[in-house]
Amino acid sequence: MGLVLPWERWKAISVGDGRRPRAVEEVAAEVRALPARSPFRLVGSALGAEWAAALFRQIGGRPGRFQAALSLEAIERRALLEEAVRAGCAAIEVRREGALDSGLATALERDAGALRRATTALRRARGLGIATVARLDLGRPGDDEGVFERAVALCRRALVAIPVIEASAPAAAGGTAPGRERPGGMDRRTIENGIRWTRARINRHLAIWRRALWPTGARELALRAGYALRRAGGSGLRGRYTATMSLLRRLDRSERARPRGRLLPTLPGTPPGPVPPPARRLRLRLRAAANERLAALFIAVEGALDARGARVLLARVRQALEAGYERVTIDFGGLEWVSADVVTRFLEENRARLAEIGRWTRLENVRGALEAVRAQLGEIEGLRLIELATAR
Repeated sequence: MGLVLPWERWKAISVGDGRRPRAVEEVAAEVRALPARSPFRLVGSALGAEWAAALFRQIGGRPGRFQAALSLEAIERRALLEEAVRAGCAAIEVRREGALDSGLATALERDAGALRRATTALRRARGLGIATVARLDLGRPGDDEGVFERAVALCRRALVAIPVIEASAPAAAGGTAPGRERPGGMDRRTIENGIRWTRARINRHLAIWRRALWPTGARELALRAGYALRRAGGSGLRGRYTATMSLLRRLDRSERARPRGRLLPTLPGTPPGPVPPPARRLRLRLRAAANERLAALFIAVEGALDARGARVLLARVRQALEAGYERVTIDFGGLEWVSADVVTRFLEENRARLAEIGRWTRLENVRGALEAVRAQLGEIEGLRLIELATAR
């Protein structure tokens, strides 16, 4: 990109690599030997929590600013961030690892709790006046086309001051092994279009000023780096928002289930007879991943499925087939409840549509749910329709 961030002109001090880190005392002595108020940056591997805490304690109270790359584990420690502020930290860089890696790759791999903790830690750093830098390489082997929109959303939720979007190395951006449907897979043209689209989204004037002005702290660094990113992006093609991005966004949803009729448990081992629904509010969760090379889409259904959710799912599958996908796999392994009108009225009313898409659709982990529903309703036509679809 030809990008030069403000601190890249500061004095560089090596901390070593992950296999052979330098001693904390040695790095601290080199920092103290610098002229007063001289800014510096720590280069090398991302700093672990214990190593960083020891260094910040030793250089605390020195006038001057510095920049460092921290591991995600270190950033999640509130006390360590406060120690970094006392030591004069102006900017911290986080790379794509751990929860950030799995949360960006595909919606199927996301650990919502871990991603929420990482997002909260980055917001906390901004609140302390530290400029947060997220260096995200997109287009890894497990990424699908939704990774670009998820990267934009992550940077906004985490209040990242300086998002640096890069394409993954060409060797690492190849496809997945033949036969693997669930991980993402993109060709180079798709990756390049997505990178251009993502950079255009995060380098708009409004986005730059929003990152700089709210929350307060690190305003000057955020503005300078934001416009450096904008200039480095050039005035070439901006990239387009594709049909696959839109489809994956619509399939990555969680909403409250509002069944009109009786709710049926679908977990294996459900006893015969009526089972009261839980007191908590039930939700339908859809997650999806696409593999462009295999023209395959994988959808996971979790929680409670009502008639409205079933209609949405059917519409999205038809939309995927119209967009050119040749295989759609729907996994019901996470389904816990289903509304009775789904297996009765919905299946009967949409028999023709379901037969139309059945040739390209495969259902997984559905037999246990069928047996649980059969224990509640007995043998009905809707269950036989599902069994026929599963046998294909």
